[in-house]
Amino acid sequence: MSFASLPVLLYVLPAFALLTAFLRPHWKPDALAIGGLCIVYVTGGFPALILLGLSVSLTWLILRLSPRETKKHRRRARIWLVCGIGIQVLILLLARMLLGSQPLLPLLLCTLQGTECLYGHTKGRLKIPPLHSFFCYQCDMARLPGGPVMRFPDYGEMLKNRSVSRERIGQGASLCIRGMFQLVCLSLPMQAIHAQLATGGLVRTALDAVTMMLVFYMMLYYRLKGTAQIGQGIAAMLGYALPDSFDRPILADSMQSFWARFLVPMHDWAKRVLLPEDAPYDPAGYFVKTALLFGGIGLLFGSSFCGMIWGVCTAGYLTLERSRRNRKKRTELLPVTARRVLTAAAVLLGMGMMGSRTLFDAFGCYASLLCINGIPLSDRAAYLLGTNWVPFMLALAGLFPLKKLLPEPSGWGKWLRMICQPTAELAMLLFSFAELLSRYLRP
Repeated sequence: MSFASLPVLLYVLPAFALLTAFLRPHWKPDALAIGGLCIVYVTGGFPALILLGLSVSLTWLILRLSPRETKKHRRRARIWLVCGIGIQVLILLLARMLLGSQPLLPLLLCTLQGTECLYGHTKGRLKIPPLHSFFCYQCDMARLPGGPVMRFPDYGEMLKNRSVSRERIGQGASLCIRGMFQLVCLSLPMQAIHAQLATGGLVRTALDAVTMMLVFYMMLYYRLKGTAQIGQGIAAMLGYALPDSFDRPILADSMQSFWARFLVPMHDWAKRVLLPEDAPYDPAGYFVKTALLFGGIGLLFGSSFCGMIWGVCTAGYLTLERSRRNRKKRTELLPVTARRVLTAAAVLLGMGMMGSRTLFDAFGCYASLLCINGIPLSDRAAYLLGTNWVPFMLALAGLFPLKKLLPEPSGWGKWLRMICQPTAELAMLLFSFAELLSRYLRP
């Protein structure tokens, strides 16, 4: 069962959100942590729950056993750090083989946060937290399904700065509704279209290939963004403030800018742990680290091992951009709109490799872009888009920051917006639960 299911969104999340709301402040982190474990159990079963427990407990145990990096214990501290990170990676790989890609976000979050805690403790920047606090930090229901990645001190500050108000409750409810709509009414239909298009040999024409790449990107984008917004909304209703995970990636004018906007907390994590800005890197060292990061992301969220190839290619492109950052580039002479279009094209080309189930399908997809079999949509692709044209057009429009492009309303426009926004959110809520119910009752 996935996170975008009726039992999770209708029973588990509301039940633990209400339980947390009525508990005393010092009990709220416990309720959120237990809620996170329930979500992991419902979506992944006992294997996911056991792997999550192993990830959290082994990280804390290594924190207790490993020394800080000093002149006397430098080698020993680094060995413990490498072993701790290696154990987390092995747990992730085991989860990928046993569970697939759907329930991996909680484990990925725990791995990233645990790695940062191990790194901070080794460098002497983090005191060893108590097991109870560390467990609540890792298993928080508002962040576990979709992020964002937070440092342990930032988590403590978030708990201290808790403040409940009617405005925050309203904003949180709005975020939950919008996140649910993106997850259920946009991501799931794109997943269904991609599942049928990505079957071997069905991508034949150039527009078939472009459609498959675009559908896979929108499926991944709305799955991650919708899940993160639901958690952000629950946290806001309970008085906690979580940062946004996305910053309008469609406006990126380079690949570096795109990955800084696509998953902001993960990009910040990489700058803190994997690629600190104050550390010097030659192109080879930078490529190796980014290849490990994006290769892992491609393996976890791609359709097959082709995701690792996508990760290596992405790392090469980012390394090339970084090596030429301080030089005068020809692309800087292009208008910003042209750079954005080129960046979007590069991202879509990468989705052809990441969304393919086999290497043969990936090469066939790229060969189709050469118009070998023609340009127009094939009958099957046209049928799939024709039966799902409403969610496809809504998903396509949602990629653009339409709210930012429209002028700020004034006078009667504010009153019209006050009426239209609740009406639209009510429609989103009804459509989301109708879609969830139909999928739940469908044999």
